[in-house]
Amino acid sequence: MKKIVYGFLLIFFLILTGCEDKPSDEIIKKQLESLNLIGDVKNYKRINGYRDGNYYIVEYQYDFYINEEKIKNLKSKFQNSPLSAIQLAAVITAIKLKCGNQNPCTLHEKLKFVKGEKGWSVVEE
Repeated sequence: MKKIVYGFLLIFFLILTGCEDKPSDEIIKKQLESLNLIGDVKNYKRINGYRDGNYYIVEYQYDFYINEEKIKNLKSKFQNSPLSAIQLAAVITAIKLKCGNQNPCTLHEKLKFVKGEKGWSVVEE
């Protein structure tokens, strides 16, 4: 009888530890993929994660290597699209304000998540 009880306790424990109640790093890395258009993201590391009401906040850092060749190629692609060229310039300016002349630069950021029926999703602010 004790073996059955211990077996159920073990299964219960395994089920509880298998169900993480926090967003995975893969979701965050997917968010960073868009930066690969103008550079390279390396050395991703989760710093902290915590609940804030109905939200889950993840603090993380990564090294961003600005690639001037990629930027040059994008600028030439968007030459005939003024709106896209303005958006690209805004993104590059924001990154250069954060990084200055450092290449690579280490960026510290936060993402806010909410859990829904289909799992975790990023809350846009």
